Amino acid sequence: MSGPAIEALERWLGHALPAYYLRFLQGWQEDMRGEQVLLYGVESLMERNETYDTLQSCPGYMTIGDDSGGRAVMLALDGGDRAVYLVGHGSMHRDDFEVAADDFTSWLAADCPLD
Repeated sequence: MSGPAIEALERWLGHALPAYYLRFLQGWQEDMRGEQVLLYGVESLMERNETYDTLQSCPGYMTIGDDSGGRAVMLALDGGDRAVYLVGHGSMHRDDFEVAADDFTSWLAADCPLD
């Protein structure tokens, strides 16, 4: 992920990416993790967030993947909240979020469990 691509994504989001997620994203190509989690690559992030209307429905969060079963994988953009959230694509509202993990990095290390 180049500097200009990062800047374009952050400008579009209206927010800097959390440092821990940026480190992950720099070495990641879109692919499956675990048995059913698709984590988006840089080339898909804007399109997926537009499709799911994430910026309007869930201000301060971004969709980073999906569970291959109708739920989005979400992260907070503020960087202080490192939790991983799940929310149904048909109900993209913060009140409907479920915590999948308290920490993104630990969740990755555990191969992205959903329960």
